[in-house]
Amino acid sequence: MQDAVEADEEISHADISPELTKHFRGIRMWLPLKLYGLKPFRASLEEKLHLTRYFYQEINQIKGFETGPEPELSVAMFRYIPIHEDANSFNKKLTQAIQKDGRIFLSSTTVNGVYWIRVAVVIFRTHLEQMYLLLKIIKEKVEELSN
Repeated sequence: MQDAVEADEEISHADISPELTKHFRGIRMWLPLKLYGLKPFRASLEEKLHLTRYFYQEINQIKGFETGPEPELSVAMFRYIPIHEDANSFNKKLTQAIQKDGRIFLSSTTVNGVYWIRVAVVIFRTHLEQMYLLLKIIKEKVEELSN
């Protein structure tokens, strides 16, 4: 932008981006699409959907766990139902223990007063190996908290 060139101040990226307001976020999507096409993006999305369904099926097979609705996208909800403790408080402690562990990050939500742990499989670095690790960590933390 010609007015920005003569300014004595440091150049603002807002003055030289195509929108003339903010940095050009769209290029992060546009450039890879132009370079590689849609096929790798579709494959990555399909992988994340499969990983979410895999997690949902596996956590359903572990005794003591309850799941939310079958995932349509890349988010699944689950919780552990302890025998001698309030499920909401236990799952809050479970979420905190998993987050404190630091190897995997899970978030939570409350629906109609019920505390759920959320798995959102969206990071491009997430693959089947991370799902194995997640299931292992969940089992470890449930055991630790139950003792």
